[in-house]
This record gives sequence, C-alpha cells and structure tokens, in this order.
Amino acid sequence: MKKWLAIAAIAIGLSVAGQPVQAQKLKTFVPIEKPAEGASIIVVTPEISLGLLTMGGITEPKADWSKASQGHLAAAMTTVLKGKKYTVTEVNADTWEDPRALQILKLNDEVLLGMAMQDVSMYKLPTKTTFDWTLGAGVQSLIPPGTAAEAAPHYALFLRGKGSYQSSAKAAMNIGMAMLGGPMQFGGQTLQATLVDLRTGQVVWYEFNGVASGTDIREAEGATTAVATLFKDLPL
Repeated sequence: MKKWLAIAAIAIGLSVAGQPVQAQKLKTFVPIEKPAEGASIIVVTPEISLGLLTMGGITEPKADWSKASQGHLAAAMTTVLKGKKYTVTEVNADTWEDPRALQILKLNDEVLLGMAMQDVSMYKLPTKTTFDWTLGAGVQSLIPPGTAAEAAPHYALFLRGKGSYQSSAKAAMNIGMAMLGGPMQFGGQTLQATLVDLRTGQVVWYEFNGVASGTDIREAEGATTAVATLFKDLPL
C-alpha cells in the first residue's frame, strides 16, 4: 500500500501541474496484429475509487463520484473502440457468474502496481528489463459463456482509476498557504489501462497517466478527454 501511495503521489504531483504523467517511461507494449474490422473486444467495467480531500487532509470515499466516473469512462472506452470499427462486449467482472473473473480483477490490480513501480526509479526492479507481464490463462473466464470459438474476442481492455478532488474549504486553505509560503495539498487522479491477450493472458499494452488539471472524470466530457489521452497509443 505504501508503495502504491508513493507512486500515486508522484503521478498526481505531475497531473496537478496540468501535464500527463511521463515518469521514467519504459517500453510498455509488445507488437500485436490488429484484429480484423468488426472483431469483438471485451471492455471490463472500470474499477474507480474517488474521494473528497477535506481541509484536514483526509480523503473521504465518495461512492456516487466513483459510480458516475465509472459509467462515463466505460462509455468513453466503448466509443473509442467502436470508432475503430470493433464490436464491444462489456463485462462486469463483479457480477460475472464465473468466480475466476473476480480473481482476475485482483490479479490485474497487482500487475498494475508492479508495472507502475517500474516507472519509478526508487521502486524499479533492476532484473525486470523487459515488458513481460501476464494474467494467466484464467482471463478466458471473461469470455461470455457459449461464445463460438471463431467469434471469441482476442483482447480485453482493463481500466483502473484512483484519486480525489479537493473540497472548497481545502482549496481556500491552499490559497492561504500559498500566500504564506506554506505546504499545500491538492487532489488529483490517475488512470491505468491494460490490454490483455485472452488467448495467452499476456499483457500486450499498458499506460499510466495522471488526469490533467481541469479535466473532471466525474463528467462525461472530462472522462472522454481523459480516455482519449490515455488511449493515444493504444495498439488497436
């Protein structure tokens, strides 16, 4: 948890300055053959956790913000893929009948953390020199039951988002601290995405961005902007 908070702090520190995160960027993809037009791509319902940063510096979870952002980000992901002429199959792993799907989400979280650590020099594993990550063969549990082999999707797209928005009291406090030359604490959000080959479980693409200042992922427009930035190099 401490490692994740440190990584998130670095990302948010860059994002509040209005810049997408570009830490020690390593190669975060492997070459793939683009699916044919009309091919099905699975979009796993995004995992989003947002909160309110209070004047006291405590982040209070806001389920309504998380839910709204989740819906807007999922819609933006679907729009991007449909714009590339793919068929989208949306999967909510939390309600999937196969219990392995929930385990895949948990494993994906761990893999995301590991990949994020590779972008931060103090946590980078010196022996991890290649982009070689996998969720294992269990990812096939995300394929809808009864799907014909020839129609089965080859890729699944995951998205994870975390962060906070400062309260009006916190914003006012920051203004005062700025005038006094004191320390300030801002809200901020990060997004991570992975594209996974469902045939092998291999992660074939990864991106980690801080949401730019002024982009509100609780709203449809902000979510669309954030996803467009995040998916700029999506290899589909």
